[in-house]
Amino acid sequence: MNDEVNNGVERFGRFDVDYSRRTITRISDNAVLKVSRSETHIFALLANSANQTIHRETLLKECWQGKVVTNNSLTVAIKNLRTAFSKIGEHKIIQTEPKLGYSIKEAALADDGYFQASYKEDDISKHIEAHQIAEIIEMREHTECIIKKSELNNQDQRRHSRFKRFESISISDFIVVSFFFLITLFACYQYLFFVDTTDVDGISVHYNGVTLPNPVTEAITEHKTGDIGQWYAFPIGGLCERYQLIGVLNEHYINLTSQVNQEQCND
Repeated sequence: MNDEVNNGVERFGRFDVDYSRRTITRISDNAVLKVSRSETHIFALLANSANQTIHRETLLKECWQGKVVTNNSLTVAIKNLRTAFSKIGEHKIIQTEPKLGYSIKEAALADDGYFQASYKEDDISKHIEAHQIAEIIEMREHTECIIKKSELNNQDQRRHSRFKRFESISISDFIVVSFFFLITLFACYQYLFFVDTTDVDGISVHYNGVTLPNPVTEAITEHKTGDIGQWYAFPIGGLCERYQLIGVLNEHYINLTSQVNQEQCND
């Protein structure tokens, strides 16, 4: 029900819509409603299709072009429009069509002459504030949507980066790293455990590869005729490397360190 368009102001029956100023003016008494951009377009779309039901999806698509919004945004906008019109005595401008959308009846737009205003300036100011809040909600929803998309993109980039780093490790690099690891492991084994055996007057002794001092070999020789089947000798520190001597008898370990003349070793 578009009567005319003049300098950006469009007339729908007894109401003028100013898109640039975002106002809806009742012609009969110049009662002005200050609304948001989306609310301006909602009223214009409903009024231009008077007596027809405009679906919620259509209103969301046409009145928030370029923005990602939810049904809640439309619900808030319709509530704000109804509140604004009720302040000037227009209580049934916008009709709800259950499970479909909204409509404005042509009779509600018909010019019925002078309409006595029934609103106060402070009511209008409160309504303007409500619309400002609605615009903030719209902007916040749009910003949150952009942030979520950005976070998802960053996560995808991090996963891709980790995958690329893994791909960059070639087989040759893996072989080199494994080789040096095995060398290090073998060196530790050589250092921490017995690495060799020696013969002391016909007796096999496990030791760390360092020449055994005379007091140790003498202690082993003295037990040559015993039943000890295995010998272990390893240094435990001191000026001339004090030694610990262990013998194995019937699968039992016997500490024979006291048999070593450590004082002679220190000399």
